Amino acid sequence: MKNVLIYLFFLVFITSCVGVKDYVPSEPKIDYISIKGTKVIPETEIRTNVYQVKYSYKRLFSSALYLFLENKRLKNDSLGRKNPAIHFFTNYNPRFSNELISDIKKNISNYYQQKGFLKSVIELKIDSLKKSKNLFGIQINIKEGQASVFSKKDSVLVNNPALHSLVDKYLKTESLIYANRNLDLSVLRQEKDALALYYKNQGYYYFSSNDIGIYLNDISDSSLNQVGLVYKIPNAKGIFINKLYDRIFRFTSPEFLIKKAENSYNFEPTDFSTTNALNKLIKLKEGDLYSNTKINQGLQNIYLTDQFKSVSIRFDTTKTVLSPHIELVESDKLNFTSEFGGSVFRGIPGPFLTNSLKIRRVFSHLDNIDFSARVGYEAQAGFINTSQTRNNFEVNLSTSYNYPNLFLPQKSLKFLGDFFAPQTQFGLGYDYINRPEYLRTNFKLFQNLYWRKSTNKYFQLSFINLNLINTSYPSTTIASDFQNYLVELKANGNNLYRSFNPSFVSSIYFNYNYRNFNTTNSLIRGYTMNLGLESGGTTLNFLPNNKIEFISNLFKYQQDIQFYRFLRLSFDYRKYILLGYHGNSQIAFKFLSGLAYAYGGENNYQLPYEKNFFIGGPSSLRAWKPRRLGPGSNISSGLMEQPGSILLESSIEYRFPLVKFFGNINGALFVDAGNVWNFAQSFYPSESVFQLNNFYNQIAVGTGLGLRWDFTYFLLRLDLATKVINPANAPNEKWVLPKTTFRDGENPIEFNIGIGYPF
Repeated sequence: MKNVLIYLFFLVFITSCVGVKDYVPSEPKIDYISIKGTKVIPETEIRTNVYQVKYSYKRLFSSALYLFLENKRLKNDSLGRKNPAIHFFTNYNPRFSNELISDIKKNISNYYQQKGFLKSVIELKIDSLKKSKNLFGIQINIKEGQASVFSKKDSVLVNNPALHSLVDKYLKTESLIYANRNLDLSVLRQEKDALALYYKNQGYYYFSSNDIGIYLNDISDSSLNQVGLVYKIPNAKGIFINKLYDRIFRFTSPEFLIKKAENSYNFEPTDFSTTNALNKLIKLKEGDLYSNTKINQGLQNIYLTDQFKSVSIRFDTTKTVLSPHIELVESDKLNFTSEFGGSVFRGIPGPFLTNSLKIRRVFSHLDNIDFSARVGYEAQAGFINTSQTRNNFEVNLSTSYNYPNLFLPQKSLKFLGDFFAPQTQFGLGYDYINRPEYLRTNFKLFQNLYWRKSTNKYFQLSFINLNLINTSYPSTTIASDFQNYLVELKANGNNLYRSFNPSFVSSIYFNYNYRNFNTTNSLIRGYTMNLGLESGGTTLNFLPNNKIEFISNLFKYQQDIQFYRFLRLSFDYRKYILLGYHGNSQIAFKFLSGLAYAYGGENNYQLPYEKNFFIGGPSSLRAWKPRRLGPGSNISSGLMEQPGSILLESSIEYRFPLVKFFGNINGALFVDAGNVWNFAQSFYPSESVFQLNNFYNQIAVGTGLGLRWDFTYFLLRLDLATKVINPANAPNEKWVLPKTTFRDGENPIEFNIGIGYPF
């Protein structure tokens, strides 16, 4: 505190000394620059993007002090290189001149023109009250006017009929510009690049954005409120137009050259089998039209095999065709990684060790085998008494064989059409969990097929997904209490006990995901959709007693092994809308639904526990604890997970900027709604069963606010949520918002902390 007072005294003293008060710079200087009239475009944005006004913010002390200290530094060091003792005073005042005035006006006007304000007016006034001290102020008044929008009433000027036809098709289906979008001249550069890529994908190898001219057409609307565009090819103002821009090129068969990891000098031609496998990935056939996107997808397919350190391509263009030469540098055959870490739960450390080994080129030049092992010794809450802490020992072992192609019949491959990034995976796994309450093992056998139809469409298909699960209990009081607890839950309609019975769960699974944006912490516009279909125990329908006797006899337990037959459907849709001229706010919407139906009477028509739906928690209904809501209006203690066979869930969230502090701190307001239900069965309470004429009365609603601290590389989230409608209450007592409290009560506020957005 003492040092602060001394520093403040020094500042007051130096500002009052005669040398500063009477100092007059040898040339005219800018005292200040003020900006007024900004409504749509913030003043901070203008100061950030227009250089001449960038450092003209208001200062704590007078300009005379800054100029005085600047002059003292220059006297001490004629080159101006001496480091100042006080960095606080190093922002120089620019020199006042007519040229500077002209540049400020022109550059602010240009910035507004770039942002679509074509009729903006920039007025400058000179404040010469301090002229005797060679200081001048500049007052900028901006009349923004109305922002222009694209009308989409465009003209096309192209002499080549083939190119003209492609432009027309592009403008109808692919254009980045849509009607009534705010005019922004930077979008025109993006439009030129997108149109050039469109031509490159149609065989025009030499075509580039320099061959395209896009100009504003101000003839159709003299008010400039709605502006059309003129597309011109070739661009009359283009400087680097290639004479072959309108020539179509076709591929010859590609040549693959490989550099061995142990030989870093020579590229060698690949053998026949490797060439054939690589051809299936890059999918370039002799006579095909040149396509820039197809080339990139093919190279990505090869790189995703994880066999090569680098993948590059060059073309021989000496002929009228393109001859691709693809150069590959092999990765090491063996790759071993090890990770040691830990977690802390209630002050008790939980270390873990993860090792993985990858062996490349096992049976062919493109396959690999992964081995992984994880051992952890972690603390967790007790299963019954959550206030107690138990030690948990866990081992996870897995191995998988991966090949960059789809092992499917040829007819099936033709049915799929064009696709890329294919992968077939076969694997085995073993999980072991040792808790004071139980010992649990799970043997897994799985197979997966992955592929994409485009950069936005992802597919997964699994024909084999087998799990053999068993639980045993040590001879301890804790284990005995846990078994009694499962019996009590069973009597209350909770099927958790089935998860601890010997079980064989098999299923066929299909998943489709569409996403038209890249995942990021930044606010975006777009949507994503996910559809999952699963059929469990399908083959059991064709076997006696709906069981696999071989499995039953091979793994004999104290209880008969449970075999499950079920169908499961899940749907996930999310929409993101940007708000405001700058798109710095967002409305995010989520809708989830699901059905899971067990048709196997041998298990009393119940699902494997993991195939149920759950609701509540930081990424679900945030006013309820994780997995504790429902089913229906069923009243529970809140200490146990609440499974359901039917899911309806939705959230809407408004996200907006607040302040900048070591990153962006954003706010959020949200409303969550939904519930889970069961199908009508004799062992389920009626209040937990889905009824078409009553389910809407059992929809839970929560609301709240939150903070998102965006550090660019990750986002920290805090949400405070409270119940609005609690379906567990009596019909006339469901509205509980007025009963919100920060302490224990009927409706306490739930605190949720997470990483990343909730959806």
